Amino acid sequence: MKPRRHAGAGLMVALVMLVIMSLGAISLVRAVSTGRMVAANLALRQAAVLAADTATEAAINWLKSLVTTADLYADQPDKGYYASVPDGLDITGLGANGSSIAIDWESDGCKGSTASTCVKPAPALDADAAGNVMRYTIHRLCRSAGSPQSGANSCLMVSSSAASSGKRGQISYGASSRFTMSAGVYYRITVRTRGPRNTVVFTQTLVHF
Repeated sequence: MKPRRHAGAGLMVALVMLVIMSLGAISLVRAVSTGRMVAANLALRQAAVLAADTATEAAINWLKSLVTTADLYADQPDKGYYASVPDGLDITGLGANGSSIAIDWESDGCKGSTASTCVKPAPALDADAAGNVMRYTIHRLCRSAGSPQSGANSCLMVSSSAASSGKRGQISYGASSRFTMSAGVYYRITVRTRGPRNTVVFTQTLVHF
C-alpha cells in the first residue's frame, strides 16, 4: 500500500505545480500584452505630437500674411484667431476648474462643457496618413483687442533694438506705447490633435515676427 500512497502524492504535487505554472504563464502573457499596449499608446501619442507641427506651420503661414496689417487687431473667430487672451480660458474644451470660456474643438457647441462661453477654433486640417486630425487657435498675447501701440492696451512683446538699448530678444510685459514695432507682438498657437484610439494631444507654441 505504501508505494501506491507515494504514487498518489506525487500525482497531486505534479498537478499543483502544473496549475502554478499555468497561472504564471497567464500572468506573463497579460504582462506582455499590457506592455505592448502601453508602447502602442506612447507611439500614437508621439505621432500626434509630430502631426501637430503641420497645424502650427499652417497657423504661422496665416499669421505671416497679416502680421503687418491692422487685421490682427480684432478677433477673427472663423479663422480661430483672437486678438487678446481672455480670463478663464480652458484650452481642453471641458470648462474644467471653473473656467468660463471653452474652445469648441468638436464643433458641437462645447457639448458637455461647464463653460458659459464657447469659442471657435480654425477649421480642421485634412487628416494625415496616420488618421490624425489637427485644429488650432491663435491668441495674440494682449490684454485687449485693438492696436498694441495703444496706451490702454498691454501686450507681451519683443523689444526692438532701439527700445531695448541694444538687447535683442528682450521680453517685456507692460505698456505697449514704449514700443514702436507692432510686429513684435507674441502670438500663442494652441494645436489640438485627435488620433486613433481616442488619442488627444495639445501643443502650444509662442511665435513673433
